[in-house]
Amino acid sequence: MMILRRYMLLHMCWLLFVFPRLLHAQHKEIGRIKSQLPHISDSVTYVDALNRLAAVYQACQLDSCGRYASMARDMAVRIGYPSGKARALRNLGNYYTLRPHRYLSYLFYNDALEESRKAGDSVNVSQVLMNIGIYHYFTGKYASANDYVAQSLKLTRQLKEDSLHALGLGNYYAINYTDSSARAAAARALQEAITLAERYHDIRELLYIRLLLANEDYVAERFDAAKQRVRQVLDTAIRDGFEYYAMRASMELSEYKSRLGEPDSLVYLQDAVTHAVAGGYVGLLLPQVTQLYQYFQQRKDTLQAARYSRIALNIMQQQQDDMQQGEMDYIAYSLQDQTLDSLKMQSDLQKTALQKTRLAQRYWQYLFIFVVAIIILLMVLTWFLIRSYRSSRLRSVRLTRVKTEIAAANEVLKKNDDFKNKLISLIAHDFRTPLYNIIDITGFVNEDILTPEDATSMVMEVEQTATATLTVFEEILSWMRTQLTGFVYRPHSYVLTDMLEVSARNVQHLLREKNIRMELVVPSGLTVQGDFEMLQFVHRNFLHNAIKFSPEKGVITIMALRKNGYVEVFFRDQGPGIDPVVLPGLFTYNSESYAHKRSGKGAGLALIICRDFIDKMNGDVGAVNNDQGGSTFFYRVPEIDV
Repeated sequence: MMILRRYMLLHMCWLLFVFPRLLHAQHKEIGRIKSQLPHISDSVTYVDALNRLAAVYQACQLDSCGRYASMARDMAVRIGYPSGKARALRNLGNYYTLRPHRYLSYLFYNDALEESRKAGDSVNVSQVLMNIGIYHYFTGKYASANDYVAQSLKLTRQLKEDSLHALGLGNYYAINYTDSSARAAAARALQEAITLAERYHDIRELLYIRLLLANEDYVAERFDAAKQRVRQVLDTAIRDGFEYYAMRASMELSEYKSRLGEPDSLVYLQDAVTHAVAGGYVGLLLPQVTQLYQYFQQRKDTLQAARYSRIALNIMQQQQDDMQQGEMDYIAYSLQDQTLDSLKMQSDLQKTALQKTRLAQRYWQYLFIFVVAIIILLMVLTWFLIRSYRSSRLRSVRLTRVKTEIAAANEVLKKNDDFKNKLISLIAHDFRTPLYNIIDITGFVNEDILTPEDATSMVMEVEQTATATLTVFEEILSWMRTQLTGFVYRPHSYVLTDMLEVSARNVQHLLREKNIRMELVVPSGLTVQGDFEMLQFVHRNFLHNAIKFSPEKGVITIMALRKNGYVEVFFRDQGPGIDPVVLPGLFTYNSESYAHKRSGKGAGLALIICRDFIDKMNGDVGAVNNDQGGSTFFYRVPEIDV
């Protein structure tokens, strides 16, 4: 019912990086500070300027914010400037919150609070207390969250920092407006916050509080007023280059229009992703990017689907890199104070040793350069003479060789590109159905139409589905890392029953839904030679097809046998069988037959990938209709004895 509740993380992110008294013309201030940096000779002033740049960049370009915050922290540590170090640590906490990497941001906030208290920087203490309170809110510690915010508000009153106090009041509203016992107090806090913000006319603070006012209008069912406020925020954010606020406002409008059944909700959602990419905040929008990908995938808009697929993959890679690099950065910072003196001593010793050897080396360097120059000159002259003599005879041979190499390189590039496209299709195929199941189940739970027992059962099923999906994702991701530079086939021996049991566990919820029984008729200890993930993809695809087409209370039989040095595996169902028109081209692609298959219930591209994988493992794949009804999908790969 509450719009802010769904996107609370994005709303709270702003609470982390509003700072007092920013100038209205943000880009002018950035340019002014950058132009002053080369002329600042005082180290303390230089650190303050770096921290200022990091703060101003937070609402328009996140990567620049992180870079300047790191520079400020390192320099503050070197010169022993506690207040500058504390503010840089808070800026780094804000940076990792928006990546998002909340736990790492919490570590930086704790260090910032300690350093601020040591330095006697009460303003920074009040801001960090708000940040930590918000972190406790997200971890479900609501009492602790309100306690930290209350401490911050008390401190801003004592300091008479009205602009910062307005931000604290906005925090109080955002945390408590859904609590019926604190609803009236939250509304009063919001009204006081807008009064203070308008008095100081801090653009970013006003944008944030106006979004909260829009939420208040929406809760009160003043829908037109809510949309009007958000549009004003969007126009201001685009005009002043606040990519974060443009993203926030676009998301709010998309949500309002979606809930009110109005058009253009998808357009605003796309705009939100565009602003997030431009400002570096795209890590916050992984669910929305996934939603857009699924939308365009369902409508077969492959160009848009591919775009959002690439953005999603970039987000996941960015989050993994942030997790590794950010933790290493924090560890390096933690050890920096202990090792700084040792590093300085080592640097002095190295400089002394380098100075002693530089003079001795210089003579030999000059002599070596002279000899090398003479040798190179002689080689160039020799090469020129030989080339002039042989060019007429070798030209045609070289041209032929170059053409052959280009053709071979193009073929390799084509295969690699085809393989990477199949990897993307593989991920989409293996995760679409589990994610849809999770969404359906959570939809039932959210609608409150289930008994507690049914809800508990569905939640357990969500957990099992998510766990199975995560396991498959980790296996595929590990395999993809070894294959992204081009396909390399490294066959190994695997026990077939172990692989089939793993695949069966991943579809247990689908079997239970249709009350389908699965029978394994596989000789004990039977092994296959191939690539684990390729084989598991084939198993999962054949199992999904069999379950999809099987009737209620049907039986799926998986059989395997040795034959002429091969292992043959059969997946037999009791469904309606395969259309005889489709069957001959089921594992191949051409524009007409492929379109015909996709209009029905065929496996489509997944079966083409299965055929490609089995071919790469030197095997065969196929499908037939059973005499007694249903169909059988099968493959065979070489056997290896162990």
